[in-house]
Amino acid sequence: MNFQVQFPFLYVKKKKPGPSIIDLSNNKLSGFIPFRIGYCRYLFSLNLGRNNLTGNIPIEVLQQNSVLHHLQLNDNNLSGCPLDFISKLAYLRVVSLANNKFGGTIPTVFNSSLLRILSLRSNKFNGSIPKEISNLQNLQILDLSQNNLTGIIPRTVGNLQRLVSKPTELFPIGGEIGLLFQMSLKGNMMQFQKLYSYSAGIDLSCNDLEGNIPEEIGQLKGLPTLNLSHNRFSGVMPPSVGSMSGLESLDSSFSNLSGKIPHSLVSVRYLGYLNLSYNNLSGRIPREAHFDTLSGDGSAYANNTLLCGFYTNHVCEDDQRSNPPNGSYEDVKDKLLLYAIVALGFAVGFWGLFFVLLLKKEKWWFVYWRLINVVAVRVVDCMLKD
Repeated sequence: MNFQVQFPFLYVKKKKPGPSIIDLSNNKLSGFIPFRIGYCRYLFSLNLGRNNLTGNIPIEVLQQNSVLHHLQLNDNNLSGCPLDFISKLAYLRVVSLANNKFGGTIPTVFNSSLLRILSLRSNKFNGSIPKEISNLQNLQILDLSQNNLTGIIPRTVGNLQRLVSKPTELFPIGGEIGLLFQMSLKGNMMQFQKLYSYSAGIDLSCNDLEGNIPEEIGQLKGLPTLNLSHNRFSGVMPPSVGSMSGLESLDSSFSNLSGKIPHSLVSVRYLGYLNLSYNNLSGRIPREAHFDTLSGDGSAYANNTLLCGFYTNHVCEDDQRSNPPNGSYEDVKDKLLLYAIVALGFAVGFWGLFFVLLLKKEKWWFVYWRLINVVAVRVVDCMLKD
């Protein structure tokens, strides 16, 4: 299909200017995005997702005076470095460029403080996550997964204002303009057609991020989904994750984490999915009634050879010190009982015969003590062999 013939209405003059919506998503359109789209001065929403489009985004589409609120170009074969232009659009609420071949770095400044969704998943973006990401105070969905990002997670991520606490309003956005975005949730890729104000998630998986996971991430008490898997972190998981009271899904698998699993995690009562597999975690797996149900088969802790306790075949050192190394408590009780009986029998026999011999002749006295000496030596030998 020739892409450019699909826009005859772009040339229709309106008596009164008003917002325009272009939705040609989920077709088999190919070719380039026509620059004439940029002539739609009041373009409110542009959705060309799930097609076979190639090339870059025409600069005309990204004019600074645009009132564009929703930009969805996901699931195409588009390329180039569009973020420097996109970041200048002041009214953007949704940016979905997932599953393309875009590259470049993430700009340090986004002019739109209204941005709710920033989905750049599965592209070729590189560089680090800028600390200025915290300026997006209304951001709910941050999906930077499956790129070539390096460096550390900035500490300012804990300042994403909308994720600090759960919002009280329940209204959705996106249903009227054909919003459709994907995100990994509890280990599965899910599709969403509406974004509710209480829905949120951060996915930084499948990159080359390194360093420590910042303590400040624990400030995001309104964040339900956090995916940090398949990175190259160093150090431990911060205990502050236990402060994320709204957390429902946590995936930090394949992330080179070490140290102990924070015991504070057991207090996150809404946590329904946990994956800490394929790391270098050590120590005892925390226990709590709800926490024990998060991995019925122990897969959440797989390939952490230094973990011990519940779900593993390794006994923790504290348990080894409190338990005798040879045999169980029942064996010890049996041995103690046997020694007590022997000691009691020996005492009764000794003192009973002793008093009897006091009344006998002196020669029997010496024979008795010689016998007692032989028996005592044999009893001691038997106890040492046990």
